[in-house]
Amino acid sequence: MGRNLNDVIHSLPTERQEKIAALSQEKMQEMIAHAATLTDFRKAVGKTQAEVARELGIQQHAVSQLEKRTDTYVSTLRRFLQSLGMTLEMSVVAQNGVRIELQNFPRGEEVEADVHDSALAAPAKSPGRRKTGVARKRAGNT
Repeated sequence: MGRNLNDVIHSLPTERQEKIAALSQEKMQEMIAHAATLTDFRKAVGKTQAEVARELGIQQHAVSQLEKRTDTYVSTLRRFLQSLGMTLEMSVVAQNGVRIELQNFPRGEEVEADVHDSALAAPAKSPGRRKTGVARKRAGNT
């Protein structure tokens, strides 16, 4: 049976292991700094969708759907980032550059996760025409 990467690293001298760990942390920070999507953040911290799903108590496909969304609840984003070991902070930057922290959106560690939170449900869609799947005949058509 082959060795995995951790076995190889643990067999190296301590000094080399420390250098590898430092370079790994540096690369992770670089990836986080350049992350543009939730998928980028997840990959930067080295987690799979299945691992995040287990932490959130949902199925893997729900994590996949969350990562593809262009709009989500703040609570959903907060929980997702917490599963990656990150904290969501929200602030407004005024035209003059002054940063104002939003008080009604406290930091993640100040918020208890609500078991009944529908945070991972898709945001409500605007009401529109319902599709019934039933074709209606117009008067006069045969």
